[in-house]
Amino acid sequence: MTAKRTIAAIALVPSGIFSLYAQPAAVQQLQNDQILRQLQTPPSAFISLTNTPELYPGENADVGPQRILRRTPPNKYFDVILDSQAFFTDNANYAQQPDAISSWVFVNTAQVALTPPVIDLADGKAAVAVGVASQWYNYCDNRIHGLDFNAETAFASAKYTLGNWQIGLGANLTRLVNQGDYTETYREFMPNLGIQRIIPLNNCMFFSLGDLVDYHLTEVPTVFGTQRDANDRLDDVVSVTFTWQITRHILVQPYYHFQYTYYQHNVAYSNDRSDCLQSFGVTAAYYFNANVSVRAFFNYNRRQSSDPNTPSYLEMNGGPGLTLDFRF
Repeated sequence: MTAKRTIAAIALVPSGIFSLYAQPAAVQQLQNDQILRQLQTPPSAFISLTNTPELYPGENADVGPQRILRRTPPNKYFDVILDSQAFFTDNANYAQQPDAISSWVFVNTAQVALTPPVIDLADGKAAVAVGVASQWYNYCDNRIHGLDFNAETAFASAKYTLGNWQIGLGANLTRLVNQGDYTETYREFMPNLGIQRIIPLNNCMFFSLGDLVDYHLTEVPTVFGTQRDANDRLDDVVSVTFTWQITRHILVQPYYHFQYTYYQHNVAYSNDRSDCLQSFGVTAAYYFNANVSVRAFFNYNRRQSSDPNTPSYLEMNGGPGLTLDFRF
């Protein structure tokens, strides 16, 4: 990290130099964005609940059934996703008032994955995916524009679906780098295990109840004697999502998630640290077809920490997004 960026990063922490153990804003932004994207998408295993009718007579005979989220025709093994999201947040640096900085944030994502066809396994179905993703995070406010960063991720996952239950196992390897000089500021390996239960109400509505447990094995540059693994942590995320397909193309999803995070090292004056993050939000999406969709969302976050040097914060954000999803 350059001297300019180091000074800027410290200046964004309300408690100043005494909060060097606090989780960087970039890491919090990445994690919140990842969870939000998971909550915005109904589980693919239950995609049959939201199949779209034919747009014209005989359409399915040409291209197969159209699905509102993702089409999975046979003999297609790759999935390419291009996503662009803009949102306004009243607390881009995750600080307490009056130190919060509001800003527009732009997140662009390119992802390529190997996704072999789903296979029958015992009484259920199994699916695997292996891929890479690159994301660009850019802030509009000049006070934090210098903290723009990229996230580079390699991932692997396996999911098993049995009836209305789904179990998932995966692992991500992610590194964050500054834009411009590409200096690495953070790295983590994150294995994860999740379980999800679908509760259908009718052909257009269902609830998704989920629990995701992951562990972050992290590495950051040392500053003033801080530990390289200071951000090692365990997460347990419980979520409730309601999905309603209003028309053949429109989907609305209110959601709530509660995240408990335990740090063993990330404190200056005690032996451990616990954070609680609550998120409430709603997403409305319009699917033009199986490949193109637009969305708008609003989200409210509230974090509390047991560490007096880690600021609790409130944050509201919202904005539009565009997704292009192609399988071949």
